[in-house]
Amino acid sequence: MNKTGTQALETHRLLLRPFRKEDAEDMYRNWASDPEVTRFLTWPAHSSVEATRGLMDYWIPQYENGGFFNWAVVLKETGAVIGSIAVVRLEEAIGEAEIGYCLGRSCWGRGLMPEALRTVMDYLFDTVGVNRVMAGHDIRNPNSGRVMEKAGMKPEGVLRGSGKNNQGICDMAIFGLLRSDRVPAPPRQAPAAVTVRLAREQDLDSVNRLRKQVNDLHVSGKPEVFKPGFCDELRDYIRVIFNDPAQEIVVAETEGKICGFAVLHHIVRPENPFMYVRDFLDVDEFGVDAPYRRRGIAGAMIRFIRDYASEKGFSRIELNMWEFNRGALAFYEASGFRTYRRYMELV
Repeated sequence: MNKTGTQALETHRLLLRPFRKEDAEDMYRNWASDPEVTRFLTWPAHSSVEATRGLMDYWIPQYENGGFFNWAVVLKETGAVIGSIAVVRLEEAIGEAEIGYCLGRSCWGRGLMPEALRTVMDYLFDTVGVNRVMAGHDIRNPNSGRVMEKAGMKPEGVLRGSGKNNQGICDMAIFGLLRSDRVPAPPRQAPAAVTVRLAREQDLDSVNRLRKQVNDLHVSGKPEVFKPGFCDELRDYIRVIFNDPAQEIVVAETEGKICGFAVLHHIVRPENPFMYVRDFLDVDEFGVDAPYRRRGIAGAMIRFIRDYASEKGFSRIELNMWEFNRGALAFYEASGFRTYRRYMELV
């Protein structure tokens, strides 16, 4: 393994960097003093910012050791330190790194920690050269497990009575990822010069070509649910969408080619005894042509959709997706979408 230490890393929304002395106030205020954050941790909530400064005084000299990996998680939009992620145990003999993390409560539910965890795992595999990354959580804290799953880690089982935290002795759910499990993300290409606009009728054949790619992806991910092929009925349905005043088709164009599309649907759910009226813009379909992915096209489309929703007076944009599509989940979370509802199955 390579003792490369805590290098600065960057994601769509986050900067990961070594802690500095001046981070003590953010750490204390945003998570270290919150007993709800530290509930399942091995250390108690800090009683004063002086305790946090003392921890900084312990951490910062260790950055001179290339085997010390401990990142401050900085939210780009505010510059605030909102959490931490670290290698809490390193087993050089087998090339294993165990990761631990904390995040301020005000930032929960935004997909920020999976974003940080994916980036740290990439660094540990690609730069440090570890063979295995693992993490564990108290089974009474399933939200931590969802972070691990969203980052691509695999559940490996429960070790009974194997952990101890502020709640006492606990059963630990273990997640791991081996180098051989991992599918590295394709390299990011140069951004494309892209125009995003509403579709014209002459675009519909190109949109159908992309809709077939999306359908094939769903067939691959859930073959027991989606039918293979792209039948005439599916192909013709694009004209029903195009002519529906409650729907719009958005396209992205670059180099004279339609390379992305989205179907927007204005949905109104009337009030009922259980729920208030719901009026929102639904992203019903979304896709980017495979050769054009990771060039900023999907991000440009989301920005267009945001502006369109604002112009039309929509206060809410929704979409749904399938759990197998982890790449899409990471993108939507990075774009600011939050999970607010889950469909589950028992088979």
